[in-house]
Amino acid sequence: MSSSESDREAVSPDVAIARLEEAITSILQEMQSLHDESSRMDAQGQELEGLFRGVALGKGGPREMMDKLRILEEENQDLRARLDMGKEGIGKLLTRIRFLEEQR
Repeated sequence: MSSSESDREAVSPDVAIARLEEAITSILQEMQSLHDESSRMDAQGQELEGLFRGVALGKGGPREMMDKLRILEEENQDLRARLDMGKEGIGKLLTRIRFLEEQR
């Protein structure tokens, strides 16, 4: 038996449930953070659409639009990385839940 298997067996159900609750709380907080970030990105997308319209109507410059686009692309890349981390965390949480269900 490996040390990780013996560690799992040594944890009482109450401790395991407490850890699971902490993990769920953490993931819910991260999901809220991602939701907030997504909302902010939507608002910035609408702002960028306004810049496009302004350029099309001759009211804004291409430099402004390119700077904003670069910022949005960087933020989008960061958001995608955070979503991937969130998915990984959810996968770990599901593994823990399955383990606890098997222990019942």
